[in-house]
Amino acid sequence: MPIPKNKGLSKTATIFTLLLGIFMGALDHGIVGPALSSIIDDYSLETSWGVWSFTVYTLLFAVSIPILGKLSDRFGRKQTFMFGITMFAAGSLIAALAPNFTVFLIGRGVQAIGTGGIFPISAAQIAVSYSPEKRGRMLGLIGVVFGVGTILGPLAGGLIVSHFVWQVVFLINIPISVAILILAATIKQEQQLIRKAIDSLGIILLTAIILSLMLGITLKSFWIILIGILLVPLLILVEKNHEDPIMRVTYFTKSNKLTLLIASMISGFVMATATNLMPYFAENVLNLDKGAAGMSVAPLAIASMVASLIGGMMVDKLGANKVLITGFLITLAAAVVLSFGVDSLTIFYPVIILMGFGIGIIIGAPLNILILQAVDNKETGSAIGYLSLFRSLGSTLGPTTAGLCLVMFNDGFEKVFMISGVMSLVSLILIASFIKAKPAAAKG
Repeated sequence: MPIPKNKGLSKTATIFTLLLGIFMGALDHGIVGPALSSIIDDYSLETSWGVWSFTVYTLLFAVSIPILGKLSDRFGRKQTFMFGITMFAAGSLIAALAPNFTVFLIGRGVQAIGTGGIFPISAAQIAVSYSPEKRGRMLGLIGVVFGVGTILGPLAGGLIVSHFVWQVVFLINIPISVAILILAATIKQEQQLIRKAIDSLGIILLTAIILSLMLGITLKSFWIILIGILLVPLLILVEKNHEDPIMRVTYFTKSNKLTLLIASMISGFVMATATNLMPYFAENVLNLDKGAAGMSVAPLAIASMVASLIGGMMVDKLGANKVLITGFLITLAAAVVLSFGVDSLTIFYPVIILMGFGIGIIIGAPLNILILQAVDNKETGSAIGYLSLFRSLGSTLGPTTAGLCLVMFNDGFEKVFMISGVMSLVSLILIASFIKAKPAAAKG
């Protein structure tokens, strides 16, 4: 039975609250970077240990996304969002007060779990709050807010570290989280919940698989990846026999859902490859100094932010399929140009702006809209969660592939961009097949 409507926060105020949560999470992605050297010095660590601040965060974020997405369908998106904010605040406090690096990493892990309850849940709630004719534009706002947070993160981090101790980078999250929780407590809960037994064994197996795959890719360890692969058949067996599985097997047996998940993984691959590689490319190929090279990705980020909003509006007018195809066509065109070699800023900046525009579309509203169209309304949280999980897998695979190419080939940059272009082409083929399959399914 649907939960009765209660008076509470207005729709506009609700969206503001959810977007504020996304902004805080996005800000945290970049704000920690400038503080990393201070953190390493404070704990008397070798520089190589610093990367674990991001690795632990990435791993536990990926694990929490599908689990909290699924639990939001059971306990409610409002409750799961508030849980995420609370965990993020708790993790921030632990990291700020950590007496040693081990406790600091625990804090980062708790933060990551919290973020897994913020991003996909916010997207799902915003999507169901609006009619299909307006969803694209509203989901496009998520990309804008995330983009602003991502751009401001390093700037805010640098400013804080210059004037205060590094702990302030984390303590600043506490008052923001408290404000969000106060607002979120009055959000109207209008959701049909799933009241079935929790799939505990499925959660354990899925966690082990995600950790194995993500850690194996990060460490370039075939054996760790193999552990994750070998656990997959066991997870499928468990999920087939559970009344409310954490992972519905139909996500991988139904071609429409699988196509969208693969496209999401490719979007993450293309995005992470571009954003991680561009500064290094600008420094080593275009001979920019480190500061200018670091800022070279800014046009890409701004273009992505603008495209997210425009792409959302286009979805409402043209449909998600056409807009998604347009996005992948743009990333394909940009990747092709980059794969033939770019040796001047005159060409570099227009091309990365083009790439950023394409990325803003393929990671934005279209895929979210399409996955929501493919599932029951009671599964919106888990659907968005799995879409985000596959994007995270792609985001991990992209930089790892780029690193291997740069080590193995003299023209490694061109090879990486060529692979990115091929991946975009694969998505175009899959989406074209997806579009053709829908009318056939409707007739059947």
